[in-house]
Amino acid sequence: MRKRIVEQIFQQAKINNTTIKSACKRAGLSESSVRSWRRCEPLLGNFIALVEVLGGKVNITWKDKGKTSEHILPRHES
Repeated sequence: MRKRIVEQIFQQAKINNTTIKSACKRAGLSESSVRSWRRCEPLLGNFIALVEVLGGKVNITWKDKGKTSEHILPRHES
């Protein structure tokens, strides 16, 4: 069975020896809202922020008429 993406975030925090509390603080998110992601869907910007704090990145790949384009989603565009 495939892991849920939210569980992968919690697992990555353990691998990085980072607590969810400290990761949330660095991402500017409340710990309770991140823990609630196990029950309800997170906002995309909040999700990206926590992924980036844990050293990851979010990619979206679009396939349009045989052509593939990939976009990395930063939390804030400059």
